[in-house]
Amino acid sequence: MRLHHLTLQAFGPFAGTHTVDFDALSADGLFLLHGDTGAGKSTLFTAICFALYGEPPVDRDLMLRSHHAPADLLTQVILDVTISGQRLLIDRVPQQMRPKKSGTGETLQKAETRLSRWTTDSAGKGHWEASSKSHQETGKEIKDLLGMSRTQFCQVVLLPQNEFTKFLYADAGKRCELLGKLFHTDRYAFIEDWLRDHSRATQKNRDAARDEVLHMAARIHQAAGPDLKSQYDAPSADAAHNLTDPALTWAGDLIQASQADALTAQADAENAKKHQLAQQKLEAAARDLHRQQTTPRRPPRTDHRHRAAPGRRRGGDREGRPGPHRHPPPAHRGNGRRTRHRPDRRRTVPGMRLLLPPESRPGA
Repeated sequence: MRLHHLTLQAFGPFAGTHTVDFDALSADGLFLLHGDTGAGKSTLFTAICFALYGEPPVDRDLMLRSHHAPADLLTQVILDVTISGQRLLIDRVPQQMRPKKSGTGETLQKAETRLSRWTTDSAGKGHWEASSKSHQETGKEIKDLLGMSRTQFCQVVLLPQNEFTKFLYADAGKRCELLGKLFHTDRYAFIEDWLRDHSRATQKNRDAARDEVLHMAARIHQAAGPDLKSQYDAPSADAAHNLTDPALTWAGDLIQASQADALTAQADAENAKKHQLAQQKLEAAARDLHRQQTTPRRPPRTDHRHRAAPGRRRGGDREGRPGPHRHPPPAHRGNGRRTRHRPDRRRTVPGMRLLLPPESRPGA
């Protein structure tokens, strides 16, 4: 913020109209306001605060109108100031009593605020352009440009009547807040808060990842069993600060050991399969040999049904010889009669005995 001109009219101890040229005072750098008590040094700070915020720095009910000013001269403060690179003209008239324009007596003059901006036209000529006539809009814009409230501005920028001592004795929280707004340290506070939150989130994720690694290591150790061993120690919660590299080394060694065991088991399985096939062949050969030894041999089957040769009689040939498998003609009985021989039509089977009645058996 840079002050250019301050105009006081019927304000405080100044009964007339007075203008302070801050540009001329600050031409050589720093300048000093000094004078006797009651000379009006604090009134200048009060006028600056009133022009910016519409209120005096300390007591809001402070009588701003000069008792020595003429009745027809309104109390007024005009401040020409540059804030955040914008040059503004702030014109404020406080609430006060003034003579009536017609008739006798006094009437209430309401507070007025006018805000103008210094602009340049197309020809390069600068002029004041009206911006707002609202108390709220003007106050909000000034507060946003300064970044401080009226109280903070009075504690940091305006420190009259030993108010600087109060600032020095204020607690650390209030001073930090005021100085932070004065020097715009909110960006650093934002970075600090972000780093703090990011640190907490990172720590939380680290703890979750550490627990997951320990849980996974416990499952691997359980699945490996006592037979699968590693030359490295399994990760534990006691060395949680250094967990990643040992866990990877231990797990890699277990993988190599399990691969070696898998190759050995595969070779053993192939050998067992070959041995099983050989054993199955031996069992099949033994079953065939046992079946051949225990199965009885059947006699060759012969056909007893023969047909007579062509040109021969049934029952014998031409010379009277009996035919094959025919019984010889029976002997002639004593009566001298020749009986016709009837062949026995019952078939005999080799190996079977023919049972005849006793009277018909030969030699009976």
